Amino acid sequence: MIFVFFIVIMTNLFFAEKYYIYEQRKALEKVEIGILGNTMDSILEDLSQIEERNRITIVYTDTAGVINQINERLIHEFERKKLKLNKFWITEETMSKLESKSIDEIYTQGISEYKVITKFIKKDGYIFALGLPLAHMNEAVQIINRFNVFLMVISVILIAVLVFIVSKKIIKPLEELKILSQDITNLNFSKQNTRAKDEIEEISVNINRMSANLEKANSEIKSQNFRLKEMMSGISHEMKTPLAIIKAYEQGIDDGLDDGTFRYIIHDQIAKMDSIVEKLLFWAKLENESLNESSFDLKEKLELTLSKYKVQLSESCINLFLNYNLDEKYMINADEKAIEIVLDNLTTNAIKYTNNNEIEIKIYKDEEKVNLIMRNGIIEINEDDLENIWRPFYVMEKSRSKELSGTGLGLSIVRKILENHRAKFGFRVKNKEIEFHVTFT
Repeated sequence: MIFVFFIVIMTNLFFAEKYYIYEQRKALEKVEIGILGNTMDSILEDLSQIEERNRITIVYTDTAGVINQINERLIHEFERKKLKLNKFWITEETMSKLESKSIDEIYTQGISEYKVITKFIKKDGYIFALGLPLAHMNEAVQIINRFNVFLMVISVILIAVLVFIVSKKIIKPLEELKILSQDITNLNFSKQNTRAKDEIEEISVNINRMSANLEKANSEIKSQNFRLKEMMSGISHEMKTPLAIIKAYEQGIDDGLDDGTFRYIIHDQIAKMDSIVEKLLFWAKLENESLNESSFDLKEKLELTLSKYKVQLSESCINLFLNYNLDEKYMINADEKAIEIVLDNLTTNAIKYTNNNEIEIKIYKDEEKVNLIMRNGIIEINEDDLENIWRPFYVMEKSRSKELSGTGLGLSIVRKILENHRAKFGFRVKNKEIEFHVTFT
């Protein structure tokens, strides 16, 4: 900025006067064209208008007499029109050149220091002198330069203030965004409320949204990793017990201690491991398996499932209470095999954990929705159990006997199937009784 002002000042000093004279010459050339292109009568008739329109003084005289007489007549005419000239003359050389072209002369007027630029034109035996006073440019340039210096100082102050304001408005939000980006890099998903009312605020909003999404994704990854560790721990635990039993009984066979039951026990433990692996594969398959939906009666599917546990219910002296209309159909649109697994797991879960030898199953319609409720007692329930019953390999050890031991995958499979069907499901606990509820839409 200072450099630009310096260039302006130097330009004024060395070129302003020359450019000013150049512009005045152009104005005189314009009048010259008009004079040369018109008749003497027309020029003389419009002379006053030409002077007023172009702000110049025009005098003329004939070429009769010697050069001094011509000069005196022109000076007299200028003075008559209020243009006082201390220095003015036409030379023989000037008169000679006027035969072929117009001549421009600049006369400096002594102490007053102003100048008069004069264009001489010869037309039809007359000499026209077009006079245009020029202001003393040096003094004017000095005034302009002083003003430029003053303007430069004011501009520098204003620019400094504006830079401070703009930098505070822009740099501070950028610093905040820098800190926010560093926090995100360090997995500290903070937020910044930048109010700039411009593109920076939009960037801040987008980064905050990105931070929230990354925080959610990071939380989900941590949760998934935690569940994966728990699942691996559960798999290890479930596999370790039957493997230890198999190893112990296999050693007993080698030592000749088999009483005829060892191979049966080994076979039973292998079957248990096979069941765990099969359910794991099925549970993993649910992540990507598409549904083969069809329309079927939920009541008929429930009755078919319960028929498989008729003997077990009788041996365990469990009373089963069914609450639905025998003559009504409860049609749902779902994957028939998957819903059969849901009913099977809920039933076995109810048989395992009933503490009053009672299981109640209810099916009813609510507008176009079919609802299933399965209620049974539960032993020594606590908050941790309620939070974790849907997790893989989570089993409530305090609430069941070894004869009813399972893999802990049943309810995880139930949840995944129902989620795939976009069904509403959950459980309620009241008076130490747990009630699972499912709504098919």
